[in-house]
Amino acid sequence: MSVAMLIVGTMIGAGFASGKEVVAFFGAKPNMFSALIMGVLVFGCSVLFLFVGRRVKKTDIGEVNGAVFGKARPFADVFMLFNSTTVLGAMLAATDSLAAEFIDIRPVASIVVGLLCAIIAIKGLNGVIKANAVLVPLMIAFLCVCSIVAIDFPFRPQSAPIRPYSIILYVSMNMILGGSVLTTVHNLSPREIVLTSAVAAAVVSALLMLIMGALQSCSASHADMPMLLIALKSGKPMYFVCLPIIGASVFTTMLSAFKSLFDYLSGFFKHKIIAAGIVLIGGLAVGAFSFTTVVSNMYPIVGGIGLAYIAWSGWYLFRTRVKRKIKTKAKRIKRKIKAKAGVNT
Repeated sequence: MSVAMLIVGTMIGAGFASGKEVVAFFGAKPNMFSALIMGVLVFGCSVLFLFVGRRVKKTDIGEVNGAVFGKARPFADVFMLFNSTTVLGAMLAATDSLAAEFIDIRPVASIVVGLLCAIIAIKGLNGVIKANAVLVPLMIAFLCVCSIVAIDFPFRPQSAPIRPYSIILYVSMNMILGGSVLTTVHNLSPREIVLTSAVAAAVVSALLMLIMGALQSCSASHADMPMLLIALKSGKPMYFVCLPIIGASVFTTMLSAFKSLFDYLSGFFKHKIIAAGIVLIGGLAVGAFSFTTVVSNMYPIVGGIGLAYIAWSGWYLFRTRVKRKIKTKAKRIKRKIKAKAGVNT
């Protein structure tokens, strides 16, 4: 369950929790059956990354990339840096959007929260990791309640066209965020991997269906954060509960992205403050394009490149399995030859 919540937690970032990702990839009135297809793909990607982690047995994403990509590791590292910078920028922009619900002080809010991230990244993320186990179930519960309350009953789902390409890109973009974490988990048995992936996929699929249903019942797609508008439909109390929930998803996702960039750059700079400063400047530069712009334009790029990353990971798993079978078969043949030679002697 802890690893299942880890998978769900990597997907429920600000884009997911705010509903903006759903609108960006599937339109204002998304087809709810798309969520079922996405659930199957999330299951497959989770199984893939967890089996890669079981095969590689490394605790650092750089070492995982080295094992999986070999000489092409620099390309994988560059993609991961681009991915983390994009996510960091989106989260900083989301911070300004949340602050603008009360007072528009851009970019002061993102700078302050970014500095807080820098301090925590330098000192470590142990507190955030421990809080994740509590925070993710709370986010799941709130998103379920908020969406169900906003859906008009009797509910008549609209038959908008299913977008296969958008579904693949969406899952790729989200799973690549968690891939850097899942590939470092190597203590699960095959049965546990399948069960963990199934639980995570079921939760994500159900949440997506509820959010899509709420979007069909409300005209909130134009908002920077549609779930805030959906929550407001149920009254101000729900709205004010929604703000900190989305804020928490923003902050934890921001910390993960910041920390991965900071860890990488720390290897090139002697002073940690310089590395943290460069990460913050890069994130603020991307975040200056606004939350909607980053999610709508840059997230699909991450998803597109992520497809190649996922495919390569699958190829690694296939070819190493074939090699292991060949080696095992060769050992059996050698044992039989030796046994026959012993009998003849």
